Amino acid sequence: MKTYSLKCTGCGAVYVQDYPWPRCEKCGGLLEVEYDYNSIELPRNFKTQFIKQWKYRPFFPVSRKPVTAGEGGTRLKEVGPGLYLKIEIDNPTKSFKDRGSTVEITKAVELGFDRVVVASTGNMALSVSAYSEIAGIEAITFVGSGANLNKIDMIRNRGGKIVQVDGDFNDAMSEAEKFAKMSNAFLIGDYLYRKEGQKGVFFEIIDQLGFNPPDYLFVPVGNATLISASYKAFQEFIKFKLIDRVPKIVGVQAEGAKPFVNYVKTGKLRKSSINTDADAIAVGYPTYAEQARKAIKETGGEAVTVTDQEMRDAMREIYRKAGVCAELAGASAYAAMIKHRIREGKSAVAVVSGGNI
Repeated sequence: MKTYSLKCTGCGAVYVQDYPWPRCEKCGGLLEVEYDYNSIELPRNFKTQFIKQWKYRPFFPVSRKPVTAGEGGTRLKEVGPGLYLKIEIDNPTKSFKDRGSTVEITKAVELGFDRVVVASTGNMALSVSAYSEIAGIEAITFVGSGANLNKIDMIRNRGGKIVQVDGDFNDAMSEAEKFAKMSNAFLIGDYLYRKEGQKGVFFEIIDQLGFNPPDYLFVPVGNATLISASYKAFQEFIKFKLIDRVPKIVGVQAEGAKPFVNYVKTGKLRKSSINTDADAIAVGYPTYAEQARKAIKETGGEAVTVTDQEMRDAMREIYRKAGVCAELAGASAYAAMIKHRIREGKSAVAVVSGGNI
């Protein structure tokens, strides 16, 4: 039987696996799922199983039947020699957020909650509303003043409840945490269980490449949960001898919202102003900055920026080469891959993270 505990990334305090809050009660640090990997057993036919999100269930911290909408199995589209796009728009609500939502909502139901609370710039809330509807539980979303209005309308159409906060995403996140504690709701979003679910993006990339990792991986960075998940996914596949190396991870931010890029360069994390139309990565103070910085440093990667115009140009290229409509933030990783000029003979994957436009 798979076993794990929850460990604080700040003070190191350890909690049992059914502890329901995503932060440490002693220091407020983020909790991390720590598996006893000796308790995880992969099926003999693991490599040949059909590729979908829940193929990788041994690496997810849940024990019940999943709340699922058929997420995962998204295309890996070759757009040049050794150059690929991971089309996360193929997911049910058109973004990679569905991978985190399926694990989080499954965990909420497993722990007996009938209400979840989330802060979002749009895509995450849209996804959470859809999966909460499937599970038959209530979803309440806190959004900042810069949230995408079209996405808010889509959330309401899903039956989700919206609380608008006078401030940015980080202010919405703070208010969501307060409300969840006060109302005894399950707090979800950019925390431990979402990170676990988002590993599925990278498990699939490796799987689709025949367990031969690319040389480079380009990942959009908002709250930095996805890029942190990428490094953990690769480390887990190494533990199980499914791969023997990891890609160089490149984190991509908008030029108009680059606190993480500045952090990697200076070693100092400061809240950044927001001046970009790429709402899905418009985060002034990324929660997972420290883990993401470690991922970049330990893989020999880097953190880069792209302009809104470069993302618009990449959107057109994605449509021309893959036939899908990415949103601005969803094209950021490919915009960076174009600028990077990958050398002949090297391989690279860019995550096309969303297409809610």
